[in-house]
Amino acid sequence: MTKTDYMAIRARLSFAPSAGPTLAVVAFDALLLAAVTLLLRRGGIGPYLLSQVLLAVVFFNAFSILHECGHGTASRAPVFNTLLGHVASAFCFIPYYPWKYIHQQHHLWTGNLERDPVLKSLRRFRDQGVPNLVQLSWWSWIPIAALLQHIVYLTYPLTMWRAGEMTRAKLVRSVASLLGLPLVYIVLWRLAPDLVRPSSFVLAVVIFLFAEEMVNLPHHVDMPTFEGKLAAWEQYRATRSCHYPVGVSELLVLNFNFHTEHHLFPDLPWYRLRRARTLVKQALESRYAECMGISWNVRNRTRDLDAIVARYRVAKKVSAI
Repeated sequence: MTKTDYMAIRARLSFAPSAGPTLAVVAFDALLLAAVTLLLRRGGIGPYLLSQVLLAVVFFNAFSILHECGHGTASRAPVFNTLLGHVASAFCFIPYYPWKYIHQQHHLWTGNLERDPVLKSLRRFRDQGVPNLVQLSWWSWIPIAALLQHIVYLTYPLTMWRAGEMTRAKLVRSVASLLGLPLVYIVLWRLAPDLVRPSSFVLAVVIFLFAEEMVNLPHHVDMPTFEGKLAAWEQYRATRSCHYPVGVSELLVLNFNFHTEHHLFPDLPWYRLRRARTLVKQALESRYAECMGISWNVRNRTRDLDAIVARYRVAKKVSAI
Protein backbone atom coordinates (compact mmCIF):
# COMPACT_ATOMS: atom_id res chain seq x y z
CA MET A 1 0.00 0.00 0.00
CA THR A 2 1.38 3.38 -0.93
CA LYS A 3 0.99 6.50 1.16
CA THR A 4 -1.40 7.83 -1.49
CA ASP A 5 -3.61 4.73 -1.20
CA TYR A 6 -3.51 5.00 2.57
CA MET A 7 -4.54 8.65 2.62
CA ALA A 8 -7.33 7.95 0.14
CA ILE A 9 -8.77 5.33 2.52
CA ARG A 10 -8.41 7.67 5.51
CA ALA A 11 -10.40 10.30 3.63
CA ARG A 12 -13.32 7.87 3.35
CA LEU A 13 -13.42 7.03 7.06
CA SER A 14 -14.86 8.95 10.00
CA PHE A 15 -12.50 9.24 12.95
CA ALA A 16 -14.45 11.43 15.40
CA PRO A 17 -15.32 9.12 18.33
CA SER A 18 -18.73 8.92 19.95
CA ALA A 19 -19.16 7.56 23.46
CA GLY A 20 -22.55 6.02 22.62
CA PRO A 21 -21.47 2.64 21.16
CA THR A 22 -18.96 1.97 23.94
CA LEU A 23 -21.42 2.98 26.66
CA ALA A 24 -23.93 0.60 25.09
CA VAL A 25 -21.38 -2.19 25.57
CA VAL A 26 -20.87 -1.07 29.18
CA ALA A 27 -24.64 -1.27 29.74
CA PHE A 28 -24.71 -4.72 28.13
CA ASP A 29 -21.91 -5.86 30.43
CA ALA A 30 -23.77 -4.47 33.46
CA LEU A 31 -26.73 -6.64 32.51
CA LEU A 32 -24.41 -9.64 32.16
CA LEU A 33 -22.98 -8.98 35.63
CA ALA A 34 -26.51 -8.86 37.05
CA ALA A 35 -27.29 -12.15 35.33
CA VAL A 36 -24.06 -13.68 36.67
CA THR A 37 -25.01 -12.66 40.21
CA LEU A 38 -28.44 -14.29 39.87
CA LEU A 39 -26.96 -17.47 38.40
CA LEU A 40 -24.40 -17.77 41.19
CA ARG A 41 -27.10 -17.35 43.82
CA ARG A 42 -29.25 -19.97 42.13
CA GLY A 43 -26.56 -22.62 42.47
CA GLY A 44 -26.09 -25.83 40.53
CA ILE A 45 -23.49 -26.84 37.95
CA GLY A 46 -25.45 -25.60 34.92
CA PRO A 47 -26.07 -22.05 36.20
CA TYR A 48 -22.49 -21.91 37.47
CA LEU A 49 -20.96 -22.84 34.12
CA LEU A 50 -23.20 -20.33 32.31
CA SER A 51 -22.20 -17.65 34.81
CA GLN A 52 -18.52 -18.27 34.07
CA VAL A 53 -19.01 -17.96 30.31
CA LEU A 54 -20.95 -14.71 30.73
CA LEU A 55 -18.34 -13.37 33.13
CA ALA A 56 -15.56 -14.21 30.66
CA VAL A 57 -17.45 -12.14 28.05
CA VAL A 58 -17.45 -9.22 30.49
CA PHE A 59 -13.71 -9.64 31.06
CA PHE A 60 -12.90 -9.63 27.34
CA ASN A 61 -15.20 -6.69 26.69
CA ALA A 62 -13.38 -4.86 29.47
CA PHE A 63 -10.08 -5.55 27.74
CA SER A 64 -11.49 -4.22 24.46
CA ILE A 65 -12.83 -1.10 26.19
CA LEU A 66 -9.46 -0.59 27.92
CA HIS A 67 -7.88 -0.79 24.47
CA GLU A 68 -10.26 1.84 23.07
CA CYS A 69 -9.72 4.17 25.99
CA GLY A 70 -5.96 3.82 25.69
CA HIS A 71 -6.18 4.99 22.09
CA GLY A 72 -8.55 7.82 23.00
CA THR A 73 -11.28 6.41 20.75
CA ALA A 74 -13.98 5.61 23.31
CA SER A 75 -14.92 9.28 23.56
CA ARG A 76 -13.79 12.72 22.46
CA ALA A 77 -13.17 13.62 26.12
CA PRO A 78 -9.73 12.55 27.41
CA VAL A 79 -10.96 12.53 31.02
CA PHE A 80 -13.79 10.15 30.06
CA ASN A 81 -11.33 7.83 28.33
CA THR A 82 -9.03 7.80 31.35
CA LEU A 83 -11.79 7.18 33.90
CA LEU A 84 -13.54 4.49 31.86
CA GLY A 85 -10.17 2.92 31.03
CA HIS A 86 -9.36 2.56 34.72
CA VAL A 87 -12.76 1.03 35.49
CA ALA A 88 -12.38 -1.41 32.60
CA SER A 89 -8.84 -2.27 33.73
CA ALA A 90 -10.19 -3.78 36.95
CA PHE A 91 -12.38 -6.20 34.99
CA CYS A 92 -9.56 -7.44 32.75
CA PHE A 93 -6.84 -7.40 35.46
CA ILE A 94 -4.56 -5.02 33.54
CA PRO A 95 -3.32 -1.71 35.02
CA TYR A 96 -4.37 1.10 32.68
CA TYR A 97 -1.30 3.31 32.34
CA PRO A 98 1.36 0.56 32.35
CA TRP A 99 -0.62 -1.16 29.60
CA LYS A 100 -1.01 2.12 27.70
CA TYR A 101 2.74 2.78 27.80
CA ILE A 102 3.65 -0.70 26.59
CA HIS A 103 0.95 -0.56 23.91
CA GLN A 104 2.28 2.74 22.61
CA GLN A 105 5.67 1.09 22.15
CA HIS A 106 3.99 -1.82 20.37
CA HIS A 107 2.44 0.48 17.77
CA LEU A 108 5.67 2.44 17.41
CA TRP A 109 7.80 -0.66 16.80
CA THR A 110 5.31 -3.08 15.22
CA GLY A 111 7.17 -5.92 13.52
CA ASN A 112 10.55 -4.98 15.01
CA LEU A 113 11.56 -8.08 16.94
CA GLU A 114 14.23 -6.21 18.88
CA ARG A 115 12.02 -3.31 20.00
CA ASP A 116 8.37 -4.41 19.93
CA PRO A 117 7.49 -5.35 23.55
CA VAL A 118 4.67 -7.64 22.33
CA LEU A 119 7.32 -9.81 20.63
CA LYS A 120 9.56 -9.98 23.71
CA SER A 121 8.78 -13.64 24.38
CA LEU A 122 9.54 -14.58 20.76
CA ARG A 123 12.83 -12.73 21.03
CA ARG A 124 13.71 -14.68 24.18
CA PHE A 125 12.64 -17.99 22.61
CA ARG A 126 14.75 -17.18 19.55
CA ASP A 127 17.87 -16.59 21.63
CA GLN A 128 17.39 -19.11 24.45
CA GLY A 129 15.10 -21.75 22.97
CA VAL A 130 11.49 -22.54 23.87
CA PRO A 131 11.11 -23.77 27.49
CA ASN A 132 9.44 -27.14 27.98
CA LEU A 133 6.64 -25.58 30.03
CA VAL A 134 5.83 -23.20 27.17
CA GLN A 135 5.90 -26.08 24.68
CA LEU A 136 3.49 -28.01 26.90
CA SER A 137 1.11 -25.06 27.18
CA TRP A 138 1.30 -24.57 23.40
CA TRP A 139 0.29 -28.15 22.61
CA SER A 140 -2.24 -28.43 25.44
CA TRP A 141 -3.88 -25.02 24.80
CA ILE A 142 -3.36 -24.07 28.44
CA PRO A 143 -3.20 -20.22 28.38
CA ILE A 144 0.09 -19.78 30.20
CA ALA A 145 1.27 -17.23 27.60
CA ALA A 146 -1.72 -14.98 28.31
CA LEU A 147 -1.09 -15.24 32.05
CA LEU A 148 2.56 -14.29 31.58
CA GLN A 149 1.49 -11.31 29.45
CA HIS A 150 -0.57 -10.00 32.37
CA ILE A 151 2.50 -10.27 34.58
CA VAL A 152 4.41 -8.23 31.99
CA TYR A 153 1.77 -5.49 32.21
CA LEU A 154 1.87 -5.48 36.00
CA THR A 155 5.66 -5.24 36.12
CA TYR A 156 6.15 -2.87 33.19
CA PRO A 157 6.76 0.18 35.43
CA LEU A 158 9.81 -1.67 36.78
CA THR A 159 10.93 -2.38 33.20
CA MET A 160 10.57 1.31 32.35
CA TRP A 161 12.53 2.25 35.46
CA ARG A 162 15.41 -0.07 34.60
CA ALA A 163 15.48 1.24 31.03
CA GLY A 164 15.64 4.85 32.22
CA GLU A 165 12.27 5.65 30.61
CA MET A 166 10.36 6.42 33.80
CA THR A 167 9.45 10.07 34.35
CA ARG A 168 7.79 11.49 37.44
CA ALA A 169 4.46 11.84 35.62
CA LYS A 170 4.60 8.26 34.33
CA LEU A 171 5.51 7.00 37.80
CA VAL A 172 2.56 8.75 39.44
CA ARG A 173 0.14 7.50 36.78
CA SER A 174 1.49 3.95 36.89
CA VAL A 175 1.29 3.75 40.68
CA ALA A 176 -2.24 5.17 40.62
CA SER A 177 -3.29 2.57 38.04
CA LEU A 178 -1.76 -0.28 40.03
CA LEU A 179 -3.32 0.85 43.32
CA GLY A 180 -6.64 1.43 41.60
CA LEU A 181 -7.08 -2.29 40.91
CA PRO A 182 -7.35 -3.48 44.54
CA LEU A 183 -9.41 -0.39 45.35
CA VAL A 184 -12.06 -1.39 42.80
CA TYR A 185 -12.02 -4.96 44.11
CA ILE A 186 -12.63 -3.73 47.66
CA VAL A 187 -15.61 -1.69 46.46
CA LEU A 188 -16.95 -4.72 44.58
CA TRP A 189 -16.51 -6.84 47.69
CA ARG A 190 -18.80 -4.47 49.58
CA LEU A 191 -21.38 -4.07 46.78
CA ALA A 192 -21.43 -7.53 45.20
CA PRO A 193 -19.61 -10.07 47.38
CA ASP A 194 -20.96 -12.97 45.32
CA LEU A 195 -18.85 -11.80 42.37
CA VAL A 196 -15.58 -11.42 44.26
CA ARG A 197 -15.30 -14.84 45.88
CA PRO A 198 -12.53 -16.79 44.09
CA SER A 199 -14.89 -19.66 43.34
CA SER A 200 -17.19 -17.22 41.57
CA PHE A 201 -14.72 -16.09 38.93
CA VAL A 202 -11.66 -18.39 38.69
CA LEU A 203 -13.05 -20.48 35.84
CA ALA A 204 -14.15 -17.30 34.05
CA VAL A 205 -10.58 -15.97 34.30
CA VAL A 206 -9.25 -19.16 32.70
CA ILE A 207 -11.80 -18.85 29.87
CA PHE A 208 -10.84 -15.19 29.45
CA LEU A 209 -7.12 -16.00 29.27
CA PHE A 210 -7.87 -18.75 26.76
CA ALA A 211 -9.86 -16.28 24.62
CA GLU A 212 -7.03 -13.75 24.87
CA GLU A 213 -4.61 -16.24 23.36
CA MET A 214 -7.01 -17.33 20.64
CA VAL A 215 -7.65 -13.73 19.59
CA ASN A 216 -4.24 -12.14 20.13
CA LEU A 217 -1.67 -14.73 19.01
CA PRO A 218 -2.54 -14.74 15.28
CA HIS A 219 -2.18 -10.97 15.00
CA HIS A 220 1.63 -10.88 14.90
CA VAL A 221 3.09 -14.34 15.54
CA ASP A 222 4.61 -15.99 12.45
CA MET A 223 4.48 -12.71 10.55
CA PRO A 224 7.52 -11.03 8.91
CA THR A 225 9.74 -8.83 11.06
CA PHE A 226 11.58 -5.66 10.09
CA GLU A 227 14.36 -3.39 11.22
CA GLY A 228 13.50 0.17 12.15
CA LYS A 229 9.96 1.55 12.19
CA LEU A 230 7.19 0.78 9.74
CA ALA A 231 5.27 3.79 8.47
CA ALA A 232 1.56 3.86 9.24
CA TRP A 233 0.66 2.68 5.73
CA GLU A 234 3.14 -0.22 6.00
CA GLN A 235 1.84 -1.72 9.26
CA TYR A 236 -0.14 -4.35 7.36
CA ARG A 237 3.15 -6.07 6.52
CA ALA A 238 3.58 -7.26 10.12
CA THR A 239 -0.07 -7.75 11.09
CA ARG A 240 -2.79 -10.32 10.48
CA SER A 241 -6.55 -9.90 10.89
CA CYS A 242 -9.03 -12.61 11.88
CA HIS A 243 -12.55 -12.90 10.52
CA TYR A 244 -15.30 -13.80 13.00
CA PRO A 245 -19.10 -13.86 12.62
CA VAL A 246 -20.62 -10.41 13.02
CA GLY A 247 -22.13 -11.13 16.43
CA VAL A 248 -18.81 -12.35 17.80
CA SER A 249 -16.77 -9.56 16.24
CA GLU A 250 -18.97 -6.63 17.25
CA LEU A 251 -20.46 -7.82 20.53
CA LEU A 252 -17.79 -10.03 22.10
CA VAL A 253 -14.40 -8.65 20.96
CA LEU A 254 -15.41 -5.16 19.72
CA ASN A 255 -13.75 -5.73 16.32
CA PHE A 256 -10.34 -6.16 17.95
CA ASN A 257 -9.92 -9.03 15.48
CA PHE A 258 -9.66 -6.51 12.61
CA HIS A 259 -6.10 -6.01 13.68
CA THR A 260 -4.56 -5.00 10.37
CA GLU A 261 -7.14 -2.24 10.10
CA HIS A 262 -6.45 -1.18 13.67
CA HIS A 263 -2.71 -0.91 13.06
CA LEU A 264 -3.24 1.08 9.88
CA PHE A 265 -5.72 3.38 11.64
CA PRO A 266 -5.12 3.21 15.42
CA ASP A 267 -7.23 6.34 15.91
CA LEU A 268 -10.32 4.77 14.32
CA PRO A 269 -13.12 3.80 16.78
CA TRP A 270 -13.86 0.09 17.06
CA TYR A 271 -17.35 0.29 15.52
CA ARG A 272 -15.92 1.67 12.26
CA LEU A 273 -13.24 -0.97 11.72
CA ARG A 274 -15.52 -3.21 9.65
CA ARG A 275 -15.92 -0.39 7.12
CA ALA A 276 -12.13 0.01 7.10
CA ARG A 277 -11.74 -3.73 6.47
CA THR A 278 -13.71 -3.48 3.22
CA LEU A 279 -11.56 -0.62 1.94
CA VAL A 280 -8.24 -2.13 3.10
CA LYS A 281 -8.97 -5.54 1.55
CA GLN A 282 -9.78 -3.86 -1.76
CA ALA A 283 -6.51 -1.93 -1.67
CA LEU A 284 -4.23 -4.77 -0.53
CA GLU A 285 -5.87 -7.68 -2.37
CA SER A 286 -3.54 -10.72 -2.02
CA ARG A 287 -1.28 -8.86 0.41
CA TYR A 288 -4.05 -8.77 3.02
CA ALA A 289 -3.22 -11.33 5.72
CA GLU A 290 -6.29 -12.90 7.30
CA CYS A 291 -7.34 -16.11 9.01
CA MET A 292 -10.85 -17.41 9.58
CA GLY A 293 -11.90 -17.60 13.22
CA ILE A 294 -9.42 -19.58 15.30
CA SER A 295 -8.10 -21.48 12.26
CA TRP A 296 -4.58 -20.10 12.81
CA ASN A 297 -4.52 -21.57 16.31
CA VAL A 298 -5.96 -24.90 15.17
CA ARG A 299 -3.38 -25.16 12.40
CA ASN A 300 -0.34 -24.08 14.39
CA ARG A 301 -0.95 -25.65 17.80
CA THR A 302 0.03 -29.01 16.35
CA ARG A 303 3.35 -27.59 15.15
CA ASP A 304 6.51 -27.46 17.20
CA LEU A 305 6.63 -23.93 18.62
CA ASP A 306 10.40 -23.96 18.16
CA ALA A 307 9.83 -24.45 14.42
CA ILE A 308 7.73 -21.28 14.37
CA VAL A 309 10.40 -19.38 16.28
CA ALA A 310 13.10 -20.67 13.90
CA ARG A 311 12.10 -18.17 11.20
CA TYR A 312 13.23 -15.36 13.52
CA ARG A 313 16.63 -16.98 13.97
CA VAL A 314 17.05 -17.06 10.20
CA ALA A 315 15.97 -13.41 9.98
CA LYS A 316 18.53 -12.47 12.63
CA LYS A 317 21.36 -14.19 10.73
CA VAL A 318 20.37 -12.49 7.47
CA SER A 319 20.22 -9.13 9.25
CA ALA A 320 23.68 -9.69 10.73
CA ILE A 321 25.10 -10.46 7.29
